[in-house]
Amino acid sequence: MTDIIKKVEKNILEYNLISAGDKILVGFSGGPDSTALLYSLKKLSRKYDFALAACYINHKIRPRAVKNEIEFCRNTCVKLKAPFSVIEADIPAHADELKISMEEAGHRFRKDALSYMAGELGCNKIALGHHLDDLVETILFRLIRGTGPQGLNPIRPIDNNKIRPLYNISRSEIEQYLQKNKIESVLDRSNLRSKYSRNYIRNKIIPAIERHFGDRYRSSIFNFSRILTEENHFLNALAREETGKIASLTPGGKIVVDLSRFTAYDVWLKRRIIKILLERLSGRRGTGSFEDIDRIMNLPDSRIKALNLTNGINVAADRDLLIFFDRKITIEKSPLNINGITRLKGVDIRIKCSTVGSGKASLKKQKQGRKINIDYSKLILPLYARGIKKGDSFSPLGMTKTKKIGDYLTDKKISRYIRDEIPVLFDQKGVVWLIGHQISNRLKIDESTQKVLTIESIGNETAGIT
Repeated sequence: MTDIIKKVEKNILEYNLISAGDKILVGFSGGPDSTALLYSLKKLSRKYDFALAACYINHKIRPRAVKNEIEFCRNTCVKLKAPFSVIEADIPAHADELKISMEEAGHRFRKDALSYMAGELGCNKIALGHHLDDLVETILFRLIRGTGPQGLNPIRPIDNNKIRPLYNISRSEIEQYLQKNKIESVLDRSNLRSKYSRNYIRNKIIPAIERHFGDRYRSSIFNFSRILTEENHFLNALAREETGKIASLTPGGKIVVDLSRFTAYDVWLKRRIIKILLERLSGRRGTGSFEDIDRIMNLPDSRIKALNLTNGINVAADRDLLIFFDRKITIEKSPLNINGITRLKGVDIRIKCSTVGSGKASLKKQKQGRKINIDYSKLILPLYARGIKKGDSFSPLGMTKTKKIGDYLTDKKISRYIRDEIPVLFDQKGVVWLIGHQISNRLKIDESTQKVLTIESIGNETAGIT
């Protein structure tokens, strides 16, 4: 076996990249990196009992070259007896629509496309051709663009179902392997042009570094990245543990943070908690620039109490809460099943209704206001639920005068940023229950009550962030 095969095998064993019975989808462009990846995995597939498939991604950027590349990839896969597929998207149009760079648009599409194809082909893992030089280029790129410690461990040998068997192998080793074994690959000539930032670093900056410092810079940066990875793993575990203590998820998908506890943390921990929450809300790793995180940290002491970030995420400091959200919640009007469970539309809440005799009912609040008992005979059916509307009012339990719901919630110090996900139950006469808070006084149980309607709100307590 050649050295590169030994290194790939060592990586597989050391990082548990592949198990017997795995089916692996290789991202295959026909370039030197992915070609070496496909051949090396094929060489080891029988020994470690795993299967391979390959997928070419057509970005519709280089139409003339793509046809030849697809043909090359198809022929290579026929030779290696690996199933081959092609998936395509108009990346320039996608980038223009999202107002992002073509590099970023291509990166997002590749990630989503490979996950989709893996599912279609029954593959449980995705193998990517990232290597040591990619790691060096990415670290330099992120340092220049701006990043924190978490952004300096960009290429890991395994990341969920994505594996990188070449991650510690240099480009020169890959090229020597292909040359020695007379394995052909294709050259993406766009990589030779320094128009794009990554290409400029690869073609201009790194050669200058190598001329001045020699080729040891790769191992130095690689070791630096490994140290950061290990330390970040520890610090992120601490940050996630603390996040779970102070942050919770609302029924509408907002994230609510206990501001008094948050402000007591050290700066490094605050930054990591905010990063975790921004990534959780956006669903994308890397969300949250240094500037955005800094603005959020300063929000409680600022005259401006709400931020609209560039990625569509909003953050507000209100009373004793820090609230993260990406949209306004709309609770659609839903008729209630008077003897059953109704799932509300717009929030993760179910309403359970059942009737009982008056002797089994209690007037007091139960489960922190999530379960109530009201006089069934005083209702004017049908019942329905919806979100709060401007002008809604009721007479809270114990009061005879009418009070606007907005004023009632203000008196109770309920943040205006989460009021849109508080449902209101109505009958034909008006408000029955402001869920989680108070019933209407007209429906209270008294000595004449014979039949009681029990209503319970299920699943609407805030859930912890994990």
